[in-house]
Amino acid sequence: MGMMRCQNCGTEVSGGASVCARCGGSAAQSAEPERFDGFGQYQARGDQLAAVASTRWDDCLVRDVPTAEQAAFYRKTYLTAGGAFVAWMLTLYALFTTGIAYTVFSAISSVSWLVVLGVFWLSSYLGGKLTFAKEKSSQLLGLAIYVAAYALIFIPLLVVVESYAAGSVLLPSLVATLTIFAALTAVVFMSRTDFSFLKSIVVFGSFIAVGAIVIFVLTGASLGSWFAIAMIILMSATILYETHQIKTQFNTNQHIGAGAMLFASFIVLLWYIIRLFMSRD
Repeated sequence: MGMMRCQNCGTEVSGGASVCARCGGSAAQSAEPERFDGFGQYQARGDQLAAVASTRWDDCLVRDVPTAEQAAFYRKTYLTAGGAFVAWMLTLYALFTTGIAYTVFSAISSVSWLVVLGVFWLSSYLGGKLTFAKEKSSQLLGLAIYVAAYALIFIPLLVVVESYAAGSVLLPSLVATLTIFAALTAVVFMSRTDFSFLKSIVVFGSFIAVGAIVIFVLTGASLGSWFAIAMIILMSATILYETHQIKTQFNTNQHIGAGAMLFASFIVLLWYIIRLFMSRD
């Protein structure tokens, strides 16, 4: 006859008790007797505990889980960000090779840039909300909205870049963006600095940037290289702050939201680095 074990954690329940003293789970007769595997472990119990271990760290703060679980979370987060970036590039490639990008550019050019930015910001807000939903399908939908929104908003810039020697602008810009992003990420993970103090800078800087963009659009003034430099600094602070938040405030099941957030910041940083490279000519 098998032993009484907790159906939740697999702990042996003795004395005829029906409730596990460890976790409060219901006790039931084990269908499989324990078998010693020669390495000091009982196979039946090991199988049960392995099943529990696969779910016990769900919805826990990343900072509170074992190192292996943290590594798994970071791997999924940056794979999500990288996958979104690849999807973004493929989307733009498809739009330009099919000529749809030029139709979109004509449509965007026919309306106020403020309207375009308004639609983009609303789409980004919706995508951001969905990436942190409980259902994974909603999270993936939010990520797809992010990719589509950032692909469409990039079309006017890339059409302008085509009038330049595109290779002399796009490739150096991408390399510079990747370098800055990697360096900022390394700073957060290799230092013990608390970057939460950047929150107020990021929030107020973002409001100032939006106000400046609205003023420039309404007056028709050129943004210039100094604005691009200021935005690169702001986005660098944003990446530092977001990466620190991911380390300290995110749960282990929020890797899609974390990856989408980093993807968005990376794309905005790339935008202004491209603008800075274009302003050299």
